[in-house]
This record gives sequence, C-alpha cells and structure tokens, in this order.
Amino acid sequence: MEKAYWLSRKRASLKLARNAVSSAARLVHYDLAGRYGLKALSAETLAADLANALPAPISSNHGKIVRGGTDNG
Repeated sequence: MEKAYWLSRKRASLKLARNAVSSAARLVHYDLAGRYGLKALSAETLAADLANALPAPISSNHGKIVRGGTDNG
C-alpha cells in the first residue's frame, strides 16, 4: 500500500514537471519524482523483508487427531 502511494506521488510529480513553465520548476518536480521512486522501491523492499520475517502460518489437520504417526480419526 505504501508503495502504491509513493508511485502515485511520482506520477503526479512527472505530470507537474511536464506542465511546468520554467526550467527550475521542471527540475524540482523531476527531482521529487526521483525521490518518490526511491521511496517506492524502499517500501517494496521493506514489505518483502517483513514478509520473510513473519513466522509460517499454523495449519490444522481439519479435525483429525494424529498420534504416533497414524490416523486415528
């Protein structure tokens, strides 16, 4: 979700840069777009690291009782 936010900000900055009247304003918007792109990449990496850090989900045996390696259900 954070990645989507930063990418939307990047697109908005690129649009503003294309419509800028002065070269200084255009440069500022392109600079911001680059920074937003880096933030989006950082958010993606952070989300992947977080997903890898989470423990594996606990799965049930759907009501089966397993003892000693045999199915007693």
